Amino acid sequence: MSEREEQFGIGEAAARTGLEPDTLRYFERQGILPAPRRDTAGRRQYVAADVDLIRMLVHLRETGMPLADIAQFTGADTEATDPSRLRLELLAAHRRRVEQRREALDRALDVITRKIADYTGHVSDAPDVLERPDTTIAYSVRGKGPLLFLVGAPAGRVGFAALADELAGQFTVVTHDPRGIGASRMTRGMAEPTPEVLAEDLAALVDTFTGAPAIFVGTSGGAVTLLQLATRYPDLVGSAVLHEPPLITLLDDAALADRAASAFAVATTDPQQAVQEFFDLSGAAHHTDPEQAPPTHFALPELPAEELDKNRYFLGRMAGPSVFYEPDVQTLRRARLTVCAGSLSHHQMARRAADALAALLHRPLVEMPGNHVGASTAPAEFARALMPLLGP
Repeated sequence: MSEREEQFGIGEAAARTGLEPDTLRYFERQGILPAPRRDTAGRRQYVAADVDLIRMLVHLRETGMPLADIAQFTGADTEATDPSRLRLELLAAHRRRVEQRREALDRALDVITRKIADYTGHVSDAPDVLERPDTTIAYSVRGKGPLLFLVGAPAGRVGFAALADELAGQFTVVTHDPRGIGASRMTRGMAEPTPEVLAEDLAALVDTFTGAPAIFVGTSGGAVTLLQLATRYPDLVGSAVLHEPPLITLLDDAALADRAASAFAVATTDPQQAVQEFFDLSGAAHHTDPEQAPPTHFALPELPAEELDKNRYFLGRMAGPSVFYEPDVQTLRRARLTVCAGSLSHHQMARRAADALAALLHRPLVEMPGNHVGASTAPAEFARALMPLLGP
């Protein structure tokens, strides 16, 4: 007798599936599982195919398929004229539900991760301060080893806190709040946070530590800042890893550019609408593999006042100059740059831009864990992937 034909009782079936015998009996009584064959003494006799079906039932139940649908899938509903087609339709519908739930959970996890970083920032030591002609820049230093700057826009010290901790064992990690963000509070008469101005701030910060070339990692708008730094101050950049610079200028997509400009135009008066529009056009909060595209629209909840205020500044003043920045490709080809994108950012604006930039610079596009915000939501995995890119 082959393994597939081997028969065994309810105790062994329970052991093979991780369920209790009473649970198997309950599924039978509820019509969720077809009853197995019985021997001459009336004892249930299971075969390997029964166990495979029960294991599938467990997966379907754990992922929230309605019991009525499970009953149809397992074959307890014997009225179906085409069982294979019915099962295909049930699985396709359930996959859509699971994907929607996963999207919701991913967004919730991103929010939770950011809040953990927020509270970590609140309880950390007071930052050091760099005086600039029109404002002050708050920065933090941790770890030992070669000098490494983590650069974001709008991400700052809080957004990079977990990643900095992961890297501090091998690097002296410097993080800072870009002007107008976090502890680098906006001041009267402060210059606009364009990539050119942000790069000047960063150059001044680097100068406080060393005159030698340093190592940089930039994400999102911070990667754009590094493009300008490498153009204006090439001697400061030993090497730089650029993660998803969201350069609409590289995409030859007038409709997308118009949508972005529209979002930025209303940010001061209606930041909720601006966030919604930019969320939909960027797709950056979603997790998409090569076969997936981000949804064209996903309604966001009303943002709290604190988030609205942040986005008045970020979308109203910082994001536009970054996404419409035009890199000096000829100069940048001489710099030691690595262009990266999230393995779960496929078909999103920033990954498309990163792919275009890598092609213009004649560099390969390196995949990193997570999506556009993988540096903050998956810091341990992101740090491990970074390490080979930061060496000599």
